[in-house]
Amino acid sequence: MDQAETGKNIITTVEGAFRYIDSFTNLERGITPEKKRLYRLDRMNNLLAVFNNPQNSFKSIHVAGTKGKGSTAAIIANILSASGKKTGLFMSPHVSSPAERISIPGREIDEKLFTDIVNRIALKTGKISVKNPTTFELLVLAAFLYFKESSCEYAVIETGIGGRLDATNVIRPAACILTPVDIEHTEILGSTIEEIAAEKAGIIKKEVPVFCGFQPDSVKDVFKNFSADKGAPIRFLDEELVQLNTETSLHGTVFSIRLKGESTETEFRLSMPGKFQAENAALAYLSLKKLFSRINNESFTKGFKNTFLPGRFEVTGSRNPIILDGAHTPLSIKRLLETFVKIFPEKGVLIFGSVKDKNHREMAKLLYPYFRNIIVSTPGAFKESDPEKVHSAFTKHFPEAELITDPAEALSRALLLTGSMEIREEMLPPILVTGSFYMVAEIRRLLSSD
Repeated sequence: MDQAETGKNIITTVEGAFRYIDSFTNLERGITPEKKRLYRLDRMNNLLAVFNNPQNSFKSIHVAGTKGKGSTAAIIANILSASGKKTGLFMSPHVSSPAERISIPGREIDEKLFTDIVNRIALKTGKISVKNPTTFELLVLAAFLYFKESSCEYAVIETGIGGRLDATNVIRPAACILTPVDIEHTEILGSTIEEIAAEKAGIIKKEVPVFCGFQPDSVKDVFKNFSADKGAPIRFLDEELVQLNTETSLHGTVFSIRLKGESTETEFRLSMPGKFQAENAALAYLSLKKLFSRINNESFTKGFKNTFLPGRFEVTGSRNPIILDGAHTPLSIKRLLETFVKIFPEKGVLIFGSVKDKNHREMAKLLYPYFRNIIVSTPGAFKESDPEKVHSAFTKHFPEAELITDPAEALSRALLLTGSMEIREEMLPPILVTGSFYMVAEIRRLLSSD
């Protein structure tokens, strides 16, 4: 770029900064055998060294897993922030804006600081020996620099894919959090849940405490073995819980929790609906209770209340409710349905879109019994998808499933279908949009443009 020659800032907006970062190899668009070889940590370590290792300027908490890692990371960051600790949060993927990935809870991204950082990255990447950094590596670098220069005391860092070779796995965290594991990204992480768990467990560091959400026994065994090898103390949520009662509605989730060693249960309210969100909150509660004895219930209350994430059982509309949820594995679909069916016992309309590397057949089998109408659509163009194949998976169980590849037409059809249904109450039947964060992003964009 010209900047490498002149030294002048050529990036002036947050959007422009993310466009520059996205101009590099973006592994989120899909994996080929050639791209798979790009998963390694030497490039990331070299990049950080060039910028004086900003990750060492703040304490960190590292979060990996399959389901709930974004929500758990956000909850932890909001609680730390509520307790008075300036806290950064790095997450992926985003739903509507890349700026969702790098944040300080309660604050909008500082445009001048962020664009200055990316301009410095652009200047140096043209002159250093790091060959072909990936988009995700540059995002991680930009986040670490942003947190350092914002004087964050803590940062909660969510992995991108896996853990062992993820670009975030260059930190020495105060704690490692492992959320529920499911089969995903088999082309990178392995074909069995145990192999995938081993990749996630790669974030475990020597003598660093580990906190785990609900896991299958085989996954627990993997995590125990990794922790023992590293001399890292490990706690499992199911073994620490004495009580977790939940009550969920469209407006959020009330849950009461008691851990071993606590004499009474404590009640909290989450802004996000879902029993699974209460489980994410319980994992955050366990982790922070053990790490910080001085965080009081007022900070937990405020942190739980302040946490909101787009595309995680996000409810739009009142009379015509549309629920946006980026569930994209069989486990996440099961957990989504637990909440959805409880809140909406009457069958509504499903808009489903899945990218190529996901288990759409199993998701179709789980979803079809709960909907009167099913529409398969295209989850954007960012990552490759095959709507015709997904539609075929649904028609095996639900022959009337429709294929409407244009998301705008799919949304219009769903609204028409719910509007024509027999109305017993004031609220119309729900529309659920799921299968991929990319599908959610498409519909969310259409809704926000109305």
